Amino acid sequence: MSTRFFRAIPTVLLTLLVACSGPAPQTQKPSDGPLSESALESQVRDLVQSAREAPASQRPDYILQAAELLLKENQPEWALNLLQSLDTARLSDPVFMRYSKDASEAALAAGEYFDAHDILFASRLAALWPQLPPGEQSLILERRAQVESLLGDYQQSLNTRIQLGQFLSRDQLQLNNEAIWQDLMSLTGEDLQSLANQTDDRELQGWAQLAQISRDNTANLNRQLERVELWQMRWPYHPASLELPSDLQLLNQLIAQQPRKIAMLLPQTGRLAGAATAVRDGFLAAYLSQETNGQRPEILQYDTSSADINQLYDQAVADGAQIIIGPLAKENVDILATRAQLAVPILALNYSDGEAAQPTPATQQNPAMLSPISKPINLPPIEPAAPGNSLFTPQLYQFGLAPEDEARDIARFAHLQGYRRVMIIAPDIDWASRSIDAFAEQWIALGGSIVTDTRYIGAGDYSDVIKRSLLIGQSEERHRQLRQIIYTNSEFEPRRRKDVDVIFMIANPTQARQIKPTLAFHYAGDLPVLATSQIYDGSTDAKGDRDLNGIRFNTLPWFFSASPETKAIQQFAEGPAAYQRLYAMGADAYHLYPRLPQLQQLPQTRLLGATGALTLNKSGKIVREPIWAEFDNGIAKPLSTRPLERDE
Repeated sequence: MSTRFFRAIPTVLLTLLVACSGPAPQTQKPSDGPLSESALESQVRDLVQSAREAPASQRPDYILQAAELLLKENQPEWALNLLQSLDTARLSDPVFMRYSKDASEAALAAGEYFDAHDILFASRLAALWPQLPPGEQSLILERRAQVESLLGDYQQSLNTRIQLGQFLSRDQLQLNNEAIWQDLMSLTGEDLQSLANQTDDRELQGWAQLAQISRDNTANLNRQLERVELWQMRWPYHPASLELPSDLQLLNQLIAQQPRKIAMLLPQTGRLAGAATAVRDGFLAAYLSQETNGQRPEILQYDTSSADINQLYDQAVADGAQIIIGPLAKENVDILATRAQLAVPILALNYSDGEAAQPTPATQQNPAMLSPISKPINLPPIEPAAPGNSLFTPQLYQFGLAPEDEARDIARFAHLQGYRRVMIIAPDIDWASRSIDAFAEQWIALGGSIVTDTRYIGAGDYSDVIKRSLLIGQSEERHRQLRQIIYTNSEFEPRRRKDVDVIFMIANPTQARQIKPTLAFHYAGDLPVLATSQIYDGSTDAKGDRDLNGIRFNTLPWFFSASPETKAIQQFAEGPAAYQRLYAMGADAYHLYPRLPQLQQLPQTRLLGATGALTLNKSGKIVREPIWAEFDNGIAKPLSTRPLERDE
């Protein structure tokens, strides 16, 4: 729907909408179905006009009606715009509560999480909260927990949700507990350990200990189940013991259904042979490092270098394979994606049609809208879906390290930080262009704007291209013209453009070491820089990377992991530093395949892998959420799960 009309609401009109309490005017009847664009514009115009003409005491109700209509018609940005015109200090308590509910809903739906936080934690709302009916108290708590989690304040969200639990029915409590579990699994291992050791809240301590157990044993289903059962014995009356989180309820079935024969379809010669070897080494190292009590699955290997991929797949199935790992080449994934039916599931190591994974949008619920999770949870074996019941090729799952995933993640991260106007600096090459396209699509959808898109070629002097992008030349030309007019040689410092608040950079370490100082030279050293994982290959060069200080980038947990499995794989793995990501991918493929039924049935479940937090979307693609790190004194350090802060 067009936003032209809403942008045209006169500012002078909005400033008239001051408010105090009084008799409410008659509200308009809600429409039965979605409104046409013209009908919506007409109704909102009428309500705004009525607000202008009404006595001051009645103006807020018209604006609230208009905002509620816009919310119903999925126009939260403009609902929020209207609501922000109200002078909340002059609203009566009941009207202020109505405003708070509408404005927080609009801000959450519009992705304006800092605004939502300000609304939900306003001192006046906090003072009114104890006087509210239980249903409204729980609504405010639910939204507070949502925004705390969205802003990365997971520990406070946990406290809020535990407080919320006393207001909920059994079914709602179950969903609240699932949200508690998701917050816990978003914390780092260090944060979890600190929470478990330091909290005085017994219920929260039990949750934290269970999350620690689950996280520490993700790589081994049998050990994870054993540790969870021991925890239940120690905490028999804990809410999570009485009803385990959904993903843990499935452990017994996952163990029983683990494939006993695995086929790997990878090239042994040709252009992808080196990459395939790294993936295979990571997979096998994870396989060999796992405690299995003598129950290791059998691994069959097939060379895809020159063979027909359909014939190889059929041969692997005939040989008794219960899961296929591979292929790696995109063209082979494309071929398998066109098969009418797959007898056994495939975990492909690339994406078909050049498409990287995108998250499946999650709906946000409040307690008034919660519905129970169906019980009991029962996990059937992976079987071909009935025609028309799946959004992806049945039995075909796709996993890769597509740079597009990282670009979208940067767009979301930047938006959450409060940035809105980006300058792009990237190499003029094909894969970088695809990343920028993915970034731009996500960024614009979130309401951001691209101020300038700067491309460089190869290595060398980046000064000219950065100078042009920052409009330094225009500043110098203005000074030259001014000097000619006033005939003076006064001191002059060029000014960069001021319409940029963040830089999105794609560069390898060598390129970044030149670009970052060049930005500072051209008066842009104060701009935050967000980069893709290409900026860091896992090696440490504190002296050489000092120029990268302050750059934040998304990357693989692999580079910062001290787990015994990671150390074992790194010792086993050989080859260029660039292959480190592929070793991590191979290790994750090993841990992914037995959990595919779990990820498919419970889309909110995340596997905390070496390449990132992994989920499965509705298209059968594994979505990878990397971690964030920052260069500090020339050393790459992972960012903690500290809450996001509004950038002024």
